[in-house]
Amino acid sequence: MIRSMRDPGPPKPESLFHLRDLERFMAIVEHRNFGRAAKVLRTTQPGLSRAIAALERHLGTRLFSRARRQIELTPAGELLWREAPALLAHAASAQRVMREAVSGTRGNIRVGALSTSRYTLIPQAIRLLRELHPQFSVTVVDATPALEIEDLRDGNPDVTLLRGPLRADAELRRARLRSDPMVLAVPEHHPFAQRSVVESHELAEEPFVELAPYDSHGYRELGRGVCARAGFVPHVAQEVATIDTLAACVAAGIGLALMHDAAGELPVPGVVYRPVLPTPPSVELHAVWRANDDNPALEAFVECLVATANPRAA
Repeated sequence: MIRSMRDPGPPKPESLFHLRDLERFMAIVEHRNFGRAAKVLRTTQPGLSRAIAALERHLGTRLFSRARRQIELTPAGELLWREAPALLAHAASAQRVMREAVSGTRGNIRVGALSTSRYTLIPQAIRLLRELHPQFSVTVVDATPALEIEDLRDGNPDVTLLRGPLRADAELRRARLRSDPMVLAVPEHHPFAQRSVVESHELAEEPFVELAPYDSHGYRELGRGVCARAGFVPHVAQEVATIDTLAACVAAGIGLALMHDAAGELPVPGVVYRPVLPTPPSVELHAVWRANDDNPALEAFVECLVATANPRAA
């Protein structure tokens, strides 16, 4: 027998119900009987009655009408009955996600890069990750020119791809993905475009397009080294922030550029690439991430980057 009770009154300030309250409520709705619901929940009927009475006091309203000794939902109970299944399902999903994250079977990472690898290598690596580890996910974010390393330290993104020589840093880890030859990018109608190879000393009188010093991460210095060994300082017609803009300026005829051969990643119409002699150093591509990052998806994604960048070794 359920005792009648006074009006619950207004809800208490701290009145937040628990998932267990919803489970008890749904069991009573399903069985339409406190006794049967108590057996399913492996509790006593008085204990279940007290728990529901406490829930009603917390919510400040009755959930069940006890008229004529029948268990019926009040309007407020009907509302909770419609909402409770979704709340319980969402909570179960959140618990499952957390268990998977702790066990290393689920995770999300954010990847951002200004390198031309974002057009080919990164999408291919994401597809491989989804194939091998469907429980992991990747969010692609915009990188900030000249601030890739700073953004990485600040936690956004989780991994970035950079070209050029990188200084040692105890707070960052890196994986070498690929080494591409440095070549000369020239407009398609330039006389050098008709040559199979260009001697570096022949570039002394040509205008150049370069990455700005603060954007290059050492990339610009590689090209400057080619010019220095040939005995001249390049005449820079324009400085730009990204490799994309560098190639676009070459296509527009603003100047030549010493850069990695991006024909497979960035086929800009109007640009051709020619080898340079003496052969300059190659341009390395690295994946870089925080050393203290224990995201379970990160290691898997870096492995996919390495495998995608070196398909023969995979």
